[in-house]
Amino acid sequence: MSFSTPLTFLRFLATVLALAFTAGAAPVTINNSSFESPGTNPGTFTGGQTSGPTGWTVYNAGATNNQRFFGVWNPAGTVSYLDPVPDGANIGVVFLDNTTGIAEAGLRQTLAATLQLSTEYRLTIEVGNFRPGTPGETWDFTGFPGYRVDLMAGATVLASDNNTLAPAEGRFLTSTVSFTTGGSHANAGQALAIRLVNLNGAGVEVNFDNVRLDATAVPEPSSALLMVSGLGLALSFRPRK
Repeated sequence: MSFSTPLTFLRFLATVLALAFTAGAAPVTINNSSFESPGTNPGTFTGGQTSGPTGWTVYNAGATNNQRFFGVWNPAGTVSYLDPVPDGANIGVVFLDNTTGIAEAGLRQTLAATLQLSTEYRLTIEVGNFRPGTPGETWDFTGFPGYRVDLMAGATVLASDNNTLAPAEGRFLTSTVSFTTGGSHANAGQALAIRLVNLNGAGVEVNFDNVRLDATAVPEPSSALLMVSGLGLALSFRPRK
């Protein structure tokens, strides 16, 4: 490759350096991110009271009772959702049929990835409100108990979406949680984790689907400043006509 003038070369160098400092987002692996396991027939719930779907464990911050369920639901052939399932056939279930004697509860997954420095994390999850009216249903699904989405490193909550969305009955809305580390962080190197919580308000069930986490490397401010300063100095010495 040849350059007609030193200025052309410097412009080329500036482009290369800019691209080097603009890394694309890389997806972080999440096990069973769309709750497709275990496989579940249309109109069927698969789950239990003490264990979560494949890859997920139960989180419970308080007392328990016998009317809480965690698992997956396949809404095909039912009226539980007006919106289509965001991804795949199943959705995650956190059901708490008690608004006074039990604290929040939910699902948690610890990831293989660890918290990295100088990285922007973006966690995106579809949050759904189960709609009443399916023939033969045992519980009244009217209302929405509220939710929280936590991005964690070890036992530390890095950032949350604490019930900022209010999906209508039978609808999904997209929750987004963002967090950026600098050149140092007390939890650097600890395993990342995701927690999906039913706040146990007025209503019984929160559904989750299509959990995505992207990580994007960001340059240190000092590195970016050094790059810009160096380019400015180089351009100031270009030959004059």
